[in-house]
Amino acid sequence: MKAIKLNVYLETANFRNPMSFQSKESYPLPPFSTVIGMVHVACGFKSYHAMDVSVAGNSFSTVHDLASRYEFNPTTKYESARHQMKVYSPQKDKMIGITQGISHIHLITDLHLQLHIIPEDQSEVYFIESKLKNPSQFLSLGRHEDVMMIKDVKVIDVQEETLPSNRELTKATYVPVSYKIGGAFFRLNKNYELVEQKKKWYRKFSKQEVLYAGEGTIIPKDSLIWVDEDGEVLFPV
Repeated sequence: MKAIKLNVYLETANFRNPMSFQSKESYPLPPFSTVIGMVHVACGFKSYHAMDVSVAGNSFSTVHDLASRYEFNPTTKYESARHQMKVYSPQKDKMIGITQGISHIHLITDLHLQLHIIPEDQSEVYFIESKLKNPSQFLSLGRHEDVMMIKDVKVIDVQEETLPSNRELTKATYVPVSYKIGGAFFRLNKNYELVEQKKKWYRKFSKQEVLYAGEGTIIPKDSLIWVDEDGEVLFPV
């Protein structure tokens, strides 16, 4: 089977946990939906193209920074003594008040990512590779302001095999819970479908249960895993 293998570097990154509000906490690595979204933007896909991805990487540290925060309600009329900003709403035909403040944001620094992308339709492999090498627009992972440098992109063969001996991970990796190893548990978004509720459309994401396995984690002997032609393990989800 063919996969596209990317090596990516970000000086700073935040992959926001949607359950965090006052402090914008980050996942340790980009969720699958973030990677899949980046690929769709690069390729100009207008509908979902099924693919599995494997996400691994190492970072130097984490820091906390300040970020601007804006809060508003479309029904709240602008009041100069209460709001710092305003915007006109043509639907309500009035000025809407916006409250500006600050929030704390969790940043990952010096992040080196290794991504494997396996399209369900294998005929798309070389098209995706070409678009990642020559994107038609600026690509990002997580926040748009975090510059993503794609260091290498190539098509590579991957296959399943049974480990003849214990294998130590050289990078932190999202691993399916079926492997029964130690790690932090996450339920991460992968892909979504649009559902209608009360005449509005919402994204309904499918969730994948994974473990965040740190560098040095042991994958036990006789485990069935994927390996690429460079000899590196991957865990497509």
